[in-house]
Amino acid sequence: MKDSRIDTKLDTLVGQGATFEGNITIEGGARIDGKLKGKVNAKGTVVVGKSGKVDGEIMAKSAVVGGEVKGTIRVQDRVEFETGAKFDGEVYCKTLVVQEGVIFDGSCTMTKKEVQPPKQ
Repeated sequence: MKDSRIDTKLDTLVGQGATFEGNITIEGGARIDGKLKGKVNAKGTVVVGKSGKVDGEIMAKSAVVGGEVKGTIRVQDRVEFETGAKFDGEVYCKTLVVQEGVIFDGSCTMTKKEVQPPKQ
Protein backbone atom coordinates (compact mmCIF):
# COMPACT_ATOMS: atom_id res chain seq x y z
CA MET A 1 0.00 0.00 0.00
CA LYS A 2 2.60 2.49 -1.08
CA ASP A 3 0.23 4.58 -3.16
CA SER A 4 -1.43 7.48 -1.34
CA ARG A 5 -4.40 7.27 -3.74
CA ILE A 6 -5.54 4.11 -1.97
CA ASP A 7 -7.59 4.54 1.23
CA THR A 8 -5.85 2.50 3.93
CA LYS A 9 -8.50 2.80 6.68
CA LEU A 10 -9.35 -0.77 7.71
CA ASP A 11 -12.38 -1.74 9.80
CA THR A 12 -12.28 -5.54 9.48
CA LEU A 13 -9.46 -8.08 9.75
CA VAL A 14 -9.39 -11.77 8.88
CA GLY A 15 -6.15 -12.64 10.61
CA GLN A 16 -3.43 -15.06 9.59
CA GLY A 17 -4.47 -18.57 10.59
CA ALA A 18 -8.20 -17.70 10.45
CA THR A 19 -10.60 -19.32 7.98
CA PHE A 20 -13.87 -17.65 7.03
CA GLU A 21 -16.55 -19.06 4.75
CA GLY A 22 -19.54 -16.96 3.70
CA ASN A 23 -20.42 -13.45 2.58
CA ILE A 24 -19.28 -10.33 4.38
CA THR A 25 -20.40 -6.71 3.95
CA ILE A 26 -18.14 -3.98 5.31
CA GLU A 27 -18.86 -0.25 5.69
CA GLY A 28 -15.16 0.61 5.45
CA GLY A 29 -12.09 -1.37 4.44
CA ALA A 30 -10.79 -4.85 5.22
CA ARG A 31 -7.53 -6.75 5.44
CA ILE A 32 -7.41 -10.48 4.77
CA ASP A 33 -4.33 -12.34 5.98
CA GLY A 34 -6.12 -15.67 6.46
CA LYS A 35 -8.36 -17.72 4.15
CA LEU A 36 -11.72 -16.46 2.94
CA LYS A 37 -14.16 -18.35 0.73
CA GLY A 38 -17.17 -16.32 -0.39
CA LYS A 39 -17.98 -12.71 -1.22
CA VAL A 40 -16.51 -9.55 0.25
CA ASN A 41 -18.44 -6.33 -0.35
CA ALA A 42 -16.65 -3.27 1.07
CA LYS A 43 -17.17 0.46 0.66
CA GLY A 44 -13.44 1.03 1.21
CA THR A 45 -10.24 -0.77 0.27
CA VAL A 46 -9.81 -4.54 0.51
CA VAL A 47 -6.23 -5.65 1.16
CA VAL A 48 -5.25 -9.28 0.66
CA GLY A 49 -1.98 -9.64 2.56
CA LYS A 50 0.95 -11.85 1.51
CA SER A 51 -0.46 -14.77 3.53
CA GLY A 52 -4.07 -14.10 2.48
CA LYS A 53 -6.11 -16.36 0.20
CA VAL A 54 -9.50 -15.46 -1.24
CA ASP A 55 -11.67 -17.84 -3.24
CA GLY A 56 -14.74 -15.95 -4.41
CA GLU A 57 -15.59 -12.35 -5.21
CA ILE A 58 -14.25 -9.01 -4.01
CA MET A 59 -16.35 -5.88 -4.56
CA ALA A 60 -14.84 -2.68 -3.18
CA LYS A 61 -13.76 0.88 -3.86
CA SER A 62 -10.20 -0.36 -4.44
CA ALA A 63 -8.09 -3.46 -3.79
CA VAL A 64 -4.47 -4.35 -3.06
CA VAL A 65 -3.48 -7.99 -3.55
CA GLY A 66 -0.25 -9.37 -2.11
CA GLY A 67 -1.46 -12.95 -1.62
CA GLU A 68 -3.73 -15.20 -3.69
CA VAL A 69 -7.13 -14.50 -5.20
CA LYS A 70 -9.18 -16.94 -7.27
CA GLY A 71 -12.42 -15.47 -8.58
CA THR A 72 -13.65 -12.01 -9.50
CA ILE A 73 -12.50 -8.57 -8.39
CA ARG A 74 -14.85 -5.63 -9.09
CA VAL A 75 -13.63 -2.24 -7.88
CA GLN A 76 -14.73 1.31 -8.56
CA ASP A 77 -11.19 2.68 -8.81
CA ARG A 78 -7.87 0.85 -8.62
CA VAL A 79 -6.54 -2.70 -8.27
CA GLU A 80 -2.90 -3.20 -7.40
CA PHE A 81 -1.15 -6.58 -7.53
CA GLU A 82 2.02 -6.57 -5.46
CA THR A 83 5.14 -8.64 -6.21
CA GLY A 84 4.50 -12.30 -5.41
CA ALA A 85 0.71 -12.11 -5.77
CA LYS A 86 -1.20 -14.85 -7.60
CA PHE A 87 -4.47 -14.20 -9.40
CA ASP A 88 -6.81 -16.47 -11.35
CA GLY A 89 -10.05 -14.90 -12.56
CA GLU A 90 -11.56 -11.67 -13.82
CA VAL A 91 -10.83 -8.06 -12.84
CA TYR A 92 -13.13 -5.09 -13.48
CA CYS A 93 -11.64 -1.68 -12.61
CA LYS A 94 -10.65 1.80 -13.79
CA THR A 95 -6.92 1.44 -13.05
CA LEU A 96 -4.78 -1.71 -12.92
CA VAL A 97 -1.26 -1.91 -11.49
CA VAL A 98 0.68 -5.18 -11.80
CA GLN A 99 4.13 -5.23 -10.25
CA GLU A 100 6.91 -7.45 -11.53
CA GLY A 101 6.72 -11.04 -10.31
CA VAL A 102 2.92 -11.33 -10.23
CA ILE A 103 1.24 -14.45 -11.62
CA PHE A 104 -1.86 -13.16 -13.43
CA ASP A 105 -3.97 -15.83 -15.10
CA GLY A 106 -7.20 -14.22 -16.17
CA SER A 107 -8.74 -11.20 -17.81
CA CYS A 108 -9.14 -7.53 -17.06
CA THR A 109 -11.84 -5.13 -18.18
CA MET A 110 -10.95 -1.48 -17.62
CA THR A 111 -13.47 1.31 -17.99
CA LYS A 112 -13.76 4.96 -17.09
CA LYS A 113 -17.36 4.32 -16.06
CA GLU A 114 -18.18 3.20 -12.54
CA VAL A 115 -17.94 -0.56 -12.20
CA GLN A 116 -21.34 -1.96 -11.31
CA PRO A 117 -21.81 -4.93 -8.99
CA PRO A 118 -23.16 -8.07 -10.64
CA LYS A 119 -26.93 -8.43 -10.92
CA GLN A 120 -28.35 -10.74 -8.26
